[in-house]
Amino acid sequence: MKFNKQIIIILVLLSLLLSAVGGAYYFYMQNQKTIKISNQVRVVYVAKQTIKKGSKVSKKDLKEQKIARKYITVTPLLKKEIIGRYAKENIYKDDVFRKEKLAKHLDIPKKIVKKDNFKYNSYNMKFSMFQNPNYSIKKDDIIKIISVYKGARKKSNNSPNSVQYIADQIRVIEFLIDGKVSNSAIKKVTITKTVKRKKVKQTIEKKASELVLDINSKVLLHLIDDYNRGKQLWMVKTHKIKPKPTKAVKKENVIEKRKKKKTLKRSYPFRLYKPKNKISSISATIHYGDEKDAAVTKSKSIKIDMVKQCKNSDKYLLGISNNIHLRRGQSFEYKIMRTIHRNYLIPYIEQKNNSWYKTCDGLYVHKNEVKTLTYDQAQRRLAKIK
Repeated sequence: MKFNKQIIIILVLLSLLLSAVGGAYYFYMQNQKTIKISNQVRVVYVAKQTIKKGSKVSKKDLKEQKIARKYITVTPLLKKEIIGRYAKENIYKDDVFRKEKLAKHLDIPKKIVKKDNFKYNSYNMKFSMFQNPNYSIKKDDIIKIISVYKGARKKSNNSPNSVQYIADQIRVIEFLIDGKVSNSAIKKVTITKTVKRKKVKQTIEKKASELVLDINSKVLLHLIDDYNRGKQLWMVKTHKIKPKPTKAVKKENVIEKRKKKKTLKRSYPFRLYKPKNKISSISATIHYGDEKDAAVTKSKSIKIDMVKQCKNSDKYLLGISNNIHLRRGQSFEYKIMRTIHRNYLIPYIEQKNNSWYKTCDGLYVHKNEVKTLTYDQAQRRLAKIK
């Protein structure tokens, strides 16, 4: 039986057309199914209020919210997967709970109960929390814990890191190796190994997983806050703390110092100020009449008796400061020529500028260091000196 070629071509084209229509219908139905699924409303759990980093999520922090499936970009968590977990970072109000933002437990120091061999509080911290775990430290060593920013805070600073906070003078109480207390961070342990079907004993070193610190609670909170914000923690071994004296010892020291001050208290008897004699030079030039260019310059030194000059004074000052400075001029910028002490009787000539007194030998003293005496007061004190 022979078929016409044209009929065969028509049948092939018809079959292709039917398959194309069938495929289009199939994809149309699949698309409609996808749209229907994406438009389905699903109940998800969101934050009822802002949950701070490190906080434990409870039932009161959750609320149900209906959201179209197409708007959900993450896999929603069940209630049992949220309640009792800790927030790794701040979860803000109406945020959908994500798996990467929650943790079963926080890697923070735990307080341990032990005998009272600490001053503040005893807390254990993991060595893994530090960028430079120092396993050479031992019991009762003193360390610093430094929190550092990853990267410099200022563009002008060439340093790759910058210090944020320093916890100083922290004493190491002990270490924990496999949950057991140790006095050092590294402990030698003997283990049994099977080598070539034979049991062989071998000594290995085990490192401590945690160290127990005597640390103030406020200082610890600073370190935890920095660690949770992603800053680096570094440990540095330092010198030991010098024991601080008790209140009783401090009182004894204060009393002893006061006694010493009383015994060393200086007495200032009345004395008369004795000036130093001055020597002045007088020069003169002699011209001779016969010779026009001939001239002779002669000088003579004259000694001025300042003691005698000061005795003739009837005005006196009394030194009231422990150190009385006699200056060359009427200003604190002038050089100090002499220093005398309290209860000196100083003869003076006059008062200058209401602040300075000119002494009998031409020096100056400030009014805050002396006081004026009447003639009778001066005579009574002079009589005591004699």
